[in-house]
Amino acid sequence: MGCRRDEEGQSIVIVVLAMGIFLLGAVGLGFDGSHLYSERQRAQLAADAAAQAAMLSIFNGTNASGKPSDFTASVGTSFTCSSNPTSTPCKYASNNGFGSSDTVTVSFPSGATVSGVALSPTSVDPVNVVHVEVSRDVPTTLMRMLGPTATTVKAVATAAIVSVISPTPIIVTHPSMDQALYLNGNTDTIKICGGPSRSIQVNSTSSTALRMGQGHIDLSQAGTADPGDCSSTSAGADIGITGGPSTDPGVDLGTAGTGHYVPGDSPILDPLANVAAPPRPPNAGSTASIANGTHGCAYAGGCTEYSPGYFPSLTVADHFIFKPGVYFVEGGDVKFKLISGGGASPAYSGMCSGCTADPDTGNGILIYATVPNGTPAYTGVASSRPAGRILIENGVNFTIQGPDKTTTINGNIVPAGPYYNILLWEDRTSNAHTGSSNNHSLGQGSGCFSLVGAIYITNTLGIMTLDPSRYQEVQYNGTPCSTTVQQGYIIVSNLQIIGTTTLKMKLTPYGYLNVRKVALVE
Repeated sequence: MGCRRDEEGQSIVIVVLAMGIFLLGAVGLGFDGSHLYSERQRAQLAADAAAQAAMLSIFNGTNASGKPSDFTASVGTSFTCSSNPTSTPCKYASNNGFGSSDTVTVSFPSGATVSGVALSPTSVDPVNVVHVEVSRDVPTTLMRMLGPTATTVKAVATAAIVSVISPTPIIVTHPSMDQALYLNGNTDTIKICGGPSRSIQVNSTSSTALRMGQGHIDLSQAGTADPGDCSSTSAGADIGITGGPSTDPGVDLGTAGTGHYVPGDSPILDPLANVAAPPRPPNAGSTASIANGTHGCAYAGGCTEYSPGYFPSLTVADHFIFKPGVYFVEGGDVKFKLISGGGASPAYSGMCSGCTADPDTGNGILIYATVPNGTPAYTGVASSRPAGRILIENGVNFTIQGPDKTTTINGNIVPAGPYYNILLWEDRTSNAHTGSSNNHSLGQGSGCFSLVGAIYITNTLGIMTLDPSRYQEVQYNGTPCSTTVQQGYIIVSNLQIIGTTTLKMKLTPYGYLNVRKVALVE
């Protein structure tokens, strides 16, 4: 009996001790678990930042520019931040709290897709994926009394140059200029009907990238709710500005609430940047007189018929007919002058009816303004590239059609290569064309014309970044008649709408051009 009395109460001590250990473990798990979760979140932020920074550096070509932060990127290779701490991804990892005492590995895997997302082709971007792994041994506190003294926290992120379809109809490409899109008049207007959910993108980072003056941007019938005939009363589409102004300067987005003014938006890169310029044709272009009723000529006095090839300049006046093909203009201006019976008359077709289709342009044309034959290849931003201007003068009265070859994407019939409906194209390396006496002027004074195809008049992003003064200014001016319409993309360095101009666009709701952009994909 005495022994039993000595053992009384021991079970209570054991229970209390067990409960204490349990409570200590629970408190330790909660305390250390919360800390580890916080560290895991920080690790993910560091991995995301490092991956995006590395991919943007490759995308912009700054990873091999001779700076201390350079890193070499090639598929199948990798490096750690302990071996290259000054590289761009490692700096971003460090800025987010993961430095020399942690493990940060940057690698460059291969693949056509990541998580089902289509990547930019390797022919364009040889390195199109960056994978970053970060890890850190995090000491435990209360938990070390019951188990490990440290736990490894890991996070991974993958960034890529992805290929997405961009249907945005107006893209102003200059990366930094003030008033990159400028409406400078009392009643000048951009009016878009139909098209995609994003109607306009201005890529300039300037806080005054968009200036409307007393002009007007009307997107009230833009967007997918309108079939492209200005009939919807419940449409609306977005306008994106990489810079500013930070508040909507008065864009008409409609009453349905579907459109938005989006300042600080990521730029949409030139979707035609990788379309190869046409080669110089083997033959010179020519003209011939044709009678009324021939190849669609509808003028009693007959028409001038143009055949494709190379031209020192191209001045189109009076009634004309274009045969399908590429019109390669070397150094001189492309100019459409006053046509007999012009002004407010309905636009007549300047396209050949009954001519043989061209293998590359179908039944349409491409007019390409480039440098004189024999000009040395482009070697840098200081290279002289004297391509001519593109001008549509007073009182013109015509319709012309860009390449009409098509393909099917997602069930939609859309323009196809090699020229994707480009109607008017300025050499991307051309000298600057700016100012009222040297810009590209489309529609001066009264006129009645329709351009069915893309207007593509811009320098490359690289040229405009290195030399912001080398860009292409495109100006719409005058008082066009009500049937004057632009059907197709407008991709230009700088766009100015002045006077009493109405730039009217009637568009389909789907896109067909791929653009490259950097995105986190895992």
